[in-house]
Amino acid sequence: MTKLVFCADDFTGASDTLATLARAGLSARLYLNAPDMSDHKNDDGRGSSGSDPDSLDAFGVATSLRAMGVEDGVATIGELAGQLAKADCGLYHFKICSTFDSAPETGNIAAVADRYAQSVGARWKAIIGGQPSLRRYCFLGNLFAAMGSGQIHRIDRHPVMANHPVTPMREADLPRHLANQGWPKVGLIDFTIIAQGRVALIAEIRRRIADGETETLFDVTTENDLLTIGEALRDIARTQVILCIGASSVAQALFPSFAPTPPSPRALRRDGPVFAFAGSRSPLTAEQVALATRYEKIEISPSDLGDPDARNRARTDCLSILEAGKNLLVAVSDDRNHQISSHDLARASAQFIADISRSVSLGFLLIAGGDTSSLAVQALGIESLSFVADFDAGAPIIRAHADQNNLDQLPMLLKGGQMGKPGLFDNVAGLATARA
Repeated sequence: MTKLVFCADDFTGASDTLATLARAGLSARLYLNAPDMSDHKNDDGRGSSGSDPDSLDAFGVATSLRAMGVEDGVATIGELAGQLAKADCGLYHFKICSTFDSAPETGNIAAVADRYAQSVGARWKAIIGGQPSLRRYCFLGNLFAAMGSGQIHRIDRHPVMANHPVTPMREADLPRHLANQGWPKVGLIDFTIIAQGRVALIAEIRRRIADGETETLFDVTTENDLLTIGEALRDIARTQVILCIGASSVAQALFPSFAPTPPSPRALRRDGPVFAFAGSRSPLTAEQVALATRYEKIEISPSDLGDPDARNRARTDCLSILEAGKNLLVAVSDDRNHQISSHDLARASAQFIADISRSVSLGFLLIAGGDTSSLAVQALGIESLSFVADFDAGAPIIRAHADQNNLDQLPMLLKGGQMGKPGLFDNVAGLATARA
C-alpha cells in the first residue's frame, strides 16, 4: 500500500521531500508528470518494476505551480490529482515552500489545495507551519525564517522574502496570509496544545473536524513538535483521507528519520564537467557564486537571455567551455533595468539550461533558483528523479531518469536561493568522479 503521495509546487522542495522520504527508509520516486496508475500494473495488480508507483512506498510529482496564476494552477492540479487519487492512500501532501511565499494571483496555496483535496476526497487539510531543519519556525501562527545561517526574522521582515520579486511576504500571520487566498477560517493548533502530547492532540483534531473546521494550521517550533504532529496525523488517516500542506517538514513528521543518509560509496558525479546555473539573485546565492573558484564563469544579463541572438552567442561560449572539459558557472546578472517579467526570465533561463544540457555530456548539473529549477527540469524532458545522497541542508543530490542517453543517470542538485553553505558550488565541483 502506498504510504504517501505528494505533489510539489516546485522542484527544489520536491527533491528535498524525496530525500526526506528516502532518509526514512521508504522507496520513493519523483515524477515530472503524474504516472498513469493503470499502465503500471501486472495481472495481480502489482507494479512491474521498482520504479513503478504501485511498487513504491511513496511517490510524487514535481510541478511549477508556485509560479502559476490561479486559473492555470487549479487546472494543472485538477489534471494531476485525478491520477494521484487512484493510489490506495490515506495521506496526500501538497508540498509548498517552507517560507509560504505565495499570493492571491500567483502560487495561490488555498485555491490549488482546495482542488487537490476535492480530487482525492480529503475533507480536512492539515497545514504544517514550520521546518526547524531549515530554521523555519511557526509560533502562535506567525512564520519566522533565518537569513542563511544567521539571524532569524519574522517573515514579513525577512531581508529576502519580504521583497521576493514575484511573491513578497508582507504578512507573517499565516491564517491572515491564507485568508487573502481564499481560506477565511483557518484554525490554529498552537504549541501549548502540541506540548500536551499525542493523545490530547488527536482529541483536539477530532473535535475540530467534528465542529466542521476544514483547514487547521499547526505551530512548529521544534523537531519534537513534528514528531507529535506526525503521530496524530497517522492516527487520523486511519479513518479518513487527509491532505497535508507544508514543506518537507510534512514528510519529516509522518516518517521521521533520526540520522542523515550517508553518501553512496559509488561516485556522486559522472565523468565530465559540472554545469552550474545561478538564476536566483538572493544574497546567499550571490555569495556562493562569488566564492566559487573551480569554474569558468560567465555572467549573462536578463536582457541577453531574452534576446535570441545574444542567447545563441552565450550558448556557443558555454558549449566551448564544457566541451573542453572545464566546469562552467553561468550567473544571471543583477540588472534590474530590463523589460522581462520574472516568470519570462525564469522560462528563458530554463530553455537556456536545457539546450546546453542536452547538447553535451555533463558530469553534474547544478541549478540555483526555485522557479528556474522547476522549469529547467521540465524543459529537459526527464521522466523521473531518484534520491542519491544528502549533500547540503535542503539540497540533496538526485539522479535523472530519461530516454536521452546523456541525460539518463545525470546527477543533479536543485537548490532554492536561500539554501546551502557558502562554498556549495566548489563543494559540488570537488565531488569524486567515476574515473577517480
